[in-house]
Amino acid sequence: MTPPQNTDAPGGSGGSDEGAVRAPEAVRTPVRVHREDMVGWEDLGFTPSGFSASAGFFNWLLPSGDVVCDEQTFRLHGLAPDAEPRFESFLAQVPPEDVEDLLRTLQPLLSTIGDYIFEYRVRWPDGGVHTLETRGRVVAGPEGGPLRLMGVIADITERRAAEEAARSEARAATRIQAVTAGLAAASTLAEVHEAVERALPALGCDTLLVADAGSRVELLLSCGRDGQPAQRISDNGPLRTAVAYETALFYSSAAELCERFPQVAPAVKECGMEAWAFLPLSGVPRMRGVCLLGYRRERAFDEAERTVLVLAASAIGQAVHRAKLHDTEHSIALALQEGMLPHALKFGPGVRAAWRYEAATTGIQVGGDWYDSVPLDDGSTILIIGDVEGHNVHAAGMMYRLRTTVRTYAAEKHPVEEILRRAHEFVVEMNEEVEYPIFATCLVARVDPETRTVTASRAGHIPPIVLPPDRPALVPDTEVGVPLGVLEDARYPVWHMPYEAGTRLVLCTDGLLESIDNDLDKGLCRTLNCLNGSRDTELDALASLLLDANRPRGLWKDDVALLLAELR
Repeated sequence: MTPPQNTDAPGGSGGSDEGAVRAPEAVRTPVRVHREDMVGWEDLGFTPSGFSASAGFFNWLLPSGDVVCDEQTFRLHGLAPDAEPRFESFLAQVPPEDVEDLLRTLQPLLSTIGDYIFEYRVRWPDGGVHTLETRGRVVAGPEGGPLRLMGVIADITERRAAEEAARSEARAATRIQAVTAGLAAASTLAEVHEAVERALPALGCDTLLVADAGSRVELLLSCGRDGQPAQRISDNGPLRTAVAYETALFYSSAAELCERFPQVAPAVKECGMEAWAFLPLSGVPRMRGVCLLGYRRERAFDEAERTVLVLAASAIGQAVHRAKLHDTEHSIALALQEGMLPHALKFGPGVRAAWRYEAATTGIQVGGDWYDSVPLDDGSTILIIGDVEGHNVHAAGMMYRLRTTVRTYAAEKHPVEEILRRAHEFVVEMNEEVEYPIFATCLVARVDPETRTVTASRAGHIPPIVLPPDRPALVPDTEVGVPLGVLEDARYPVWHMPYEAGTRLVLCTDGLLESIDNDLDKGLCRTLNCLNGSRDTELDALASLLLDANRPRGLWKDDVALLLAELR
């Protein structure tokens, strides 16, 4: 097998046409011998031991141009054993698209001393393409220049196919992982949408839709390039066909799709997509789901690609189903929570306020945080904030009962410490009626505009934050009693603070301060900095700024109740 001295396009095995790739003149007629004639390989400096019996052997004597090769070398190239042993014969078996690269690989071997290894492809008469590997050595002659090129040739088609299959599996696993990684942590449809948008490059598509092809087509998720053909495809179109027959449909071009389903041509043209995949989402309860993938350019869907897309679509469909359930249950939970919180707060003279509630619920879980206010007929106002342990319907129910109880005691004009003591006794009594006892924290503050005094007491709750009109925000050093329901006998210290007109009072639950890093001190620093930097901000806007300063990425880790009051 002689590398050429030029890189013209290869001709036929006849080898004499103008423009054909030709071997050097000295080796156009190499000597061909059979394996049984191959004695003295060791004398030539080459021992073919350790190689498979299916390998072919050759030894090219460069000065004379003689090539010694066996019949297996011809067979490996798809040639008959009695074929002409010309370089052109071997090169003619190489696919035309590979010839240029092969010649670039061969040319340096004639001037390089040492070992070599390379591989190339050949096409057999039956049309099959085989990958061959040749390895050996270029040996120097007495003057130091290349004397002969010798080596073995083996068919490594199966090995390369196995390696490619392994690589294909690894690529598929990586692509599937890229799709499912974000979906694992996605709870809401918005989070699923964000995760799928990030996964579109791994899927290779430009648009992705998930629809429920029930009595009417309902679009559940739309990602990528805008366009919603699911809304306009008829009942006997590809969406419902894929669902009805539980069969994935793949169309490499828009023409192929429209030929099968002519009625979708207007929608397909409007969307501007070329290739399509319609993947039924089996195993999703109460949903005749289908995932639609669109591609701007024509695309071939081989078996490996189809497997990846079907698996990815299944994961996306399951995530959409979970998110739908979550969002529905979450809406119910929020409605339940909002029904247990006061819709409006009333305050006595000299008090203005803003309040917020942020839920960290998942599914039907609801929290036990609350706020309240009770204006008294003496002109004072009772401000209340509390947190019942737990995130479930039981905690929410207990919160509602406790909020009502504390409000009742406040309306009876009891001192703040007495309000907490009685609330504590109420929780102890409730715990005797339930299987799982609960406890709660609470802060009660009475604002007296006549004396401009705040009187407060707290049961295990975090202290209030005070923002004077002309000084930095601060946290008063106050004593604290035990949470409600913890001990049978409890006392609740009282704290008194005179205030100036314009003072702002911040009452919140620990969910606000521990939201980002679970560190109360860091959360307190963020809140103090926000208050100091926004002291002239209108009260309602300031409440929003306090939430934003402590807002985590994603859901709140705990419920948040915030009551912000301005005292005049």
